[in-house]
Amino acid sequence: MPTQAIVAGLMSGALYALLATGLIIAWQTTRVVNLAHGESYAIAGLAAASLAEAGLSLVIAMPLAILSGMLGSFAIERLLLRPRRHWPASALILVTLAAAFVSRGALYFVAGVDPLSFPRIVAGRPWRYLDAAWPRQGVALIAVGLIGAMCVTVFLQRSEAGRRLRACAENPDAAQLLGIDTDRARSLAFLLAGFLGGLGAVLLVPLVSVDYQTGLGMTLRGFIAAALAGMSAPRAIVAGMLLGLAESLVTWRFGALAQDPVVFLALIAVALWQSRAVAFGGTARA
Repeated sequence: MPTQAIVAGLMSGALYALLATGLIIAWQTTRVVNLAHGESYAIAGLAAASLAEAGLSLVIAMPLAILSGMLGSFAIERLLLRPRRHWPASALILVTLAAAFVSRGALYFVAGVDPLSFPRIVAGRPWRYLDAAWPRQGVALIAVGLIGAMCVTVFLQRSEAGRRLRACAENPDAAQLLGIDTDRARSLAFLLAGFLGGLGAVLLVPLVSVDYQTGLGMTLRGFIAAALAGMSAPRAIVAGMLLGLAESLVTWRFGALAQDPVVFLALIAVALWQSRAVAFGGTARA
């Protein structure tokens, strides 16, 4: 049994759950799929690695790195999406894609082409269980990732602020008439999304590495998990874990080169499933 592949899949799945939850938060508030969402992961990971390399303590570098991911996500909403809020959603999606490429170029000039990493936060010998090595950092990633995604989900579903965020997407005009500051709600949603991306980075990058072009790949995986969940935050946790396990098992069985084709096949399968009841012209079948 590929136990070690399952361990790796659980770690990746926890990250994908965080990314998917962040995407869903932004989408539920603005009805725009933020294709630059993965840049919060890349920015935070590179910031943490650079600050650690400069000699800064991880206790200080990690919060600063997460903050940098949050600010990057906030800048997309405040500088790019908010002034164009009356544009159609399809155009705004392209704006976020352009932001992803701009961020990619900026990270290239700032951090260079070499992958970066930093020391593990939870050090020590891996635990041995079920004939597999469980890195302590990886266990922390699984635990913190799942708890973080669950907490945000509960916040969206149960809290007054979470209901306001969802109301802004359902009917922004009615939300404003009820006294909800829609601009503030959108900013809060993108800050939360950036926090989740940055949190995933500081937990996973010590186990792997990050470079300037990591962001789009993370966006793709987070989007597939969100689509599998039907853009539902409660289901995003399960979808992210399943995607991570599937990706890891395929890599174990067929090699790393098969990983991306499987991810794209999952995306195609989701698109076909979501469109099963739609005929030409967008009308539902009888």
